[in-house]
Amino acid sequence: MSKRTGLLLFLCVSLSLSYFLHRPLPSTLAEPWATRRFLFLMDSMHKLAGLGETFGFGNLQQNFRDILDFLAIRYNSQSIPNSVTITDAVFDGVPVRIYRPSVSKDQKTTGAIVFYHGGGWIFGSIETYQVLTAALANKTGVPLVSVGYRLAPEFKYPVPLDDCVAATLFFMKHAKDYGVNPKRIVIAGDSAGGNLAAAVALRLTSKKPPIRPIAQVLIYPVLQAFDFRVPAHLQNDIFVTSKGLARIVLLYLGLDLSLAEHMAANNHTTAAVKARHADVFDVALLPEKYRSSGSYRKSVHDGTPEVISRVQEKILDPYFAPLMASAEMVRRLPGAYILTAGHDALRDDGFFYAEKLRKHGVDVQHVDYPGAYHPFLMHSVGPHATDLSAQALNDLVEYVKKKLGEK
Repeated sequence: MSKRTGLLLFLCVSLSLSYFLHRPLPSTLAEPWATRRFLFLMDSMHKLAGLGETFGFGNLQQNFRDILDFLAIRYNSQSIPNSVTITDAVFDGVPVRIYRPSVSKDQKTTGAIVFYHGGGWIFGSIETYQVLTAALANKTGVPLVSVGYRLAPEFKYPVPLDDCVAATLFFMKHAKDYGVNPKRIVIAGDSAGGNLAAAVALRLTSKKPPIRPIAQVLIYPVLQAFDFRVPAHLQNDIFVTSKGLARIVLLYLGLDLSLAEHMAANNHTTAAVKARHADVFDVALLPEKYRSSGSYRKSVHDGTPEVISRVQEKILDPYFAPLMASAEMVRRLPGAYILTAGHDALRDDGFFYAEKLRKHGVDVQHVDYPGAYHPFLMHSVGPHATDLSAQALNDLVEYVKKKLGEK
């Protein structure tokens, strides 16, 4: 490394550290120092990835992925329970990793979890989620299949979803080979993975005959790209922002990033379509403490015609945006566990979806953590685990164990 490169790297890290140590955070945030540590780490990795691109080493996106995986491989092993056996496999062309906890000798068949990692459909991997997925398998006492779906923008929608569906169907078909009852499979995911879990549930239950997982676990999921002006978007910018989410959505859909500002201003839908879906995005469905935002105004205007023609149809697709699913599709869904965080721009997606599922007869357990942010569950295990995150994981585990134990 040259002196110039070393100096630039030092300045990047120093500036990031200074900013994140002094960045104002909400007083109601439950774990401010864990949040600062996470934001500093992510920003430093992002700057390092960009520095690599500047000096001709790949592109920022792939560099960031490589850094995440390198750190995960380097440091994950110390947090993996010895009682969990890990094997890699390929399910219908999709790489997966199977976590199998030790079980009693008289336990012949059991349930299982299929997990889809987060990362905005463009980052994340089996490796980066290994600590969390191994912990889930260990705590629930059932096998877990972590799906390594292909990422955007190299593989735009619906390829990542198709991979998740293919791997899930393969596992269901061959579940007995792993000592698993195919009728007792929970599908789960966080963030973009929560989107994929909800979409997989819709795809499976829309088949003829329907294929029904026993439950879906949606961890601070992104469920729509219709309204970027809901209170959660206006109140929260700790990790996910409206414009940042719009850019990620555009990468996933294979659309031009120049549309992001239009989407963030809700200029990508017509007034008529806004009115048609107004009941889904009614802020009266939110708890009183989350409704208020000085800049909130219900969007009723017509968007920009050239933007609408490129975006509107895509963001109404329920397999991309499960919150837009019809009543008929929703009624067929399995029960859901929805986890939301109070300081998350995606918070209201979870509230709206929970209400929509309940409205159409789907059993829902929705747990909101007002002091948490996106993606706080990543702090639930390992040397930097925090009390709130660990509790959230335990709450989720109790739901899964209860569902898998039902007769």
